[in-house]
Amino acid sequence: MIKKLFIGFIVLIVTLNLMDACVSYCSNAYNSFFSTHEEVLEAIDKGELSKAKELLPDAKESELYRCAQLLIEEYIAIDDVKNAVYVFERITPNHCSYRTADYTKAVKAMLYEALIKNGEYEQAWRYHKLDYEDPTYHGNAVNYYSYMTDVLEALCKKGQIRDAQEFLDNHVSWFRKNVDNANSGDSYQEYNYERMKTKLKLVIDEFTNGGE
Repeated sequence: MIKKLFIGFIVLIVTLNLMDACVSYCSNAYNSFFSTHEEVLEAIDKGELSKAKELLPDAKESELYRCAQLLIEEYIAIDDVKNAVYVFERITPNHCSYRTADYTKAVKAMLYEALIKNGEYEQAWRYHKLDYEDPTYHGNAVNYYSYMTDVLEALCKKGQIRDAQEFLDNHVSWFRKNVDNANSGDSYQEYNYERMKTKLKLVIDEFTNGGE
């Protein structure tokens, strides 16, 4: 009888300990799940961006992209484009989902502008608006022309005319490869290599002739 009571007592103690551990774990998980995004926002508000970046991956999905966009905006505001890109590409890698379309559109526009401003011209093209998914598709000719114009104007405004001419010479071949040599039909002939080379050269000429 005493042995049965002892065993029952041990079982009760073990059960109570397991229940306590379970309650504690669930409570911590609940608090972590529902408060991380608030910690991220608080860190951003205090200018503790590294802390916010560290906490961000644990934010619940419904708040993740809102917090990420705010953090990216703060990084861009202090010209830390590298970390802004990191947040977008590494912490929110599923930004191509239709559910995050608004986030993706807004952030890519910010990153594009920041990269152009900081002279990261090659990387900037990756964040330019596209009409078609494939960046080499001839349907994106208008977008590539816009991108090249932005880069040429940025270089010329800095007085880097020679660099602008070099960029033009190195990149205008995109139109020969993706428009002239593609089955693009007549609808894209205004974006053929020769026309684009002439139009883009005029962008540089406007600066060298004293215009702006």
